[in-house]
Amino acid sequence: MRLIPVLLLILWPLSLPAQEAAPNLRANHLAGAGSPYLLQHLYNPVDWYPWGQEALAKARDENKLIFLSVGYASCHWCHVMRRESFENPEIAAILNEHFVSIKVDREVRPDLDEQFMLATQYLTGSGGWPNNVILTPLGDPVFGATYLPPDNLKSLLTRMTALWRENPAAINAEGFRVGRFLRDFLTRQAAAVELTPELIARINADLLAQMDDFNGGLGTAPKFPQEPVFLYLTDIANRTGDAAARAAVTAYLDGMIAGGIHDQVGGGFHRYAVDPAWHIPHFEKMLYNQANIGLLLTRSVVATGNATHARALDRMLAYLMRDMRAPGGAFYAAQDADSVNAAGEHQEGAYYLWSPDEVIAVLGPGDGAWINQVFDITPDGDLDGANVLALTGDLPDPARLDPLLARLEAVRARRAPPATDEKLLLGWNGALIAMLAEAAHATGRPELWQAGAEAATFLIDRLKTRDGYLRMIFAGTAREPAQLPDLAAFALGLIALHDYAPSAAQRDGWLDEARFIADLLRRDFGALDEGLRMSRVQQGFSPVIAIEDGELPSGNAMTLMVLTRLARRMEAPELAIDADRLAAALSGYGAEIPVQRAAALAAVLELREG
Repeated sequence: MRLIPVLLLILWPLSLPAQEAAPNLRANHLAGAGSPYLLQHLYNPVDWYPWGQEALAKARDENKLIFLSVGYASCHWCHVMRRESFENPEIAAILNEHFVSIKVDREVRPDLDEQFMLATQYLTGSGGWPNNVILTPLGDPVFGATYLPPDNLKSLLTRMTALWRENPAAINAEGFRVGRFLRDFLTRQAAAVELTPELIARINADLLAQMDDFNGGLGTAPKFPQEPVFLYLTDIANRTGDAAARAAVTAYLDGMIAGGIHDQVGGGFHRYAVDPAWHIPHFEKMLYNQANIGLLLTRSVVATGNATHARALDRMLAYLMRDMRAPGGAFYAAQDADSVNAAGEHQEGAYYLWSPDEVIAVLGPGDGAWINQVFDITPDGDLDGANVLALTGDLPDPARLDPLLARLEAVRARRAPPATDEKLLLGWNGALIAMLAEAAHATGRPELWQAGAEAATFLIDRLKTRDGYLRMIFAGTAREPAQLPDLAAFALGLIALHDYAPSAAQRDGWLDEARFIADLLRRDFGALDEGLRMSRVQQGFSPVIAIEDGELPSGNAMTLMVLTRLARRMEAPELAIDADRLAAALSGYGAEIPVQRAAALAAVLELREG
């Protein structure tokens, strides 16, 4: 872990429900928070504040460092750190006396998450959640780390307290230096680049050279789906017939479908794997993964007719409709990694793990032994004697396999389930609506389009305001101004509802609403020629030009897709002009680091080539 120079003296050994109140604990300043993650920390002895002027003013007025911790409700290591450290009275006493402690839900405030994750990546060379950042009283970052064991956290806090007492000017100066560097990075501009066929060919060759030829996908461990890269390669294959691009997408999907990142029993995909073979997942299930992987599966089925991909898509759709659909038709944000095991203890993945004896008890000795062989379920197991189900060979005959998996799923449903994060997020739902509309067309299942339309209608009714949109609903209340990725993803969902409507009458109104959103994007988020900002109003230490792909394609890339598609469907030349302006700003960014900005490349190519 690389530390900034002033901190080199710091040394150490190298929808859960809201937290229930114990009789001797009082609620902290998170009471009334519109976030399930913050409410999980409501009764910590740490005197947490939500992000806002009250906490920031307190730090300035009392000249205290800020301890800022960013996470999300379904995050396993966030739960671990809560139990080990933030419920620890000794650590709480240090924080309460010497720091102003702020909790941020990254899924509620992605603009803040983007800034403070970049700070930790800059300071340490890596990142993740929980993301713990120490800020000066003026809000500049001086230290970052992900999960810390309690002894390490206590040592850090004690040493930072001493450093601040002994030489606050040095820490303020270093914070100013770091903040200035990060502001320059987050608002930088790249010169326009002509994406010639030769340049695109070099970019594609470079991306393909990075593929894991054995397991499929990108990288080693931890291994994330990185769907925007494979959506770009799918687009290249569809445009040009590039067989290598098609093969890379197929190998990636095949690897995930066979692996433990795929919920073999219940359908859908976990967030990422901790090994190169997609075998052992981090068990949270996120709505955005289902939307993006579902879109890739849909397009693969259309292009290749791959039956294994069609089966995985069908099972994912069943999971979404069964477990993730909220009253009103929108879709919940996530399911937790942790649940309560048979011993009554919180355990990561407990809901999804099996022993050979459990399988045989459900299916009997014949079918049970066969399933144990198919998924390599052994007494030794993968995690403390328990097994993550992953295929060891080719997919067996689904006519035999799937009824047996349905029996396992019915028994599994009687276990203590992982908590569902019941936030309804505009952008994540927008991505899912787009997938449902396209999947409905591809599979001949109009009920999927109808589900997307019902979700869109509900969100328009609940989140649209007189001058824009809010970005989420939690506990029945609409909250937080929509940010660039929210609006752009939702507009793309509306355009997809128009494009794939089962009848002409069902197309009415979707493009008009998407045009309303496009005008918000053009009006409220800065200059198209420079790349649009992530939020209308800057908070934190810097504005953010939304360039990097994350759980969704970047906000600027999706905005360019919105402008391009509406300009062609509505004969709106002003949108075409603005699309050209934004494309000029994005082309250089995309060519710089294609693996992180593949959606920008895809968006520019769509504008140029249709």
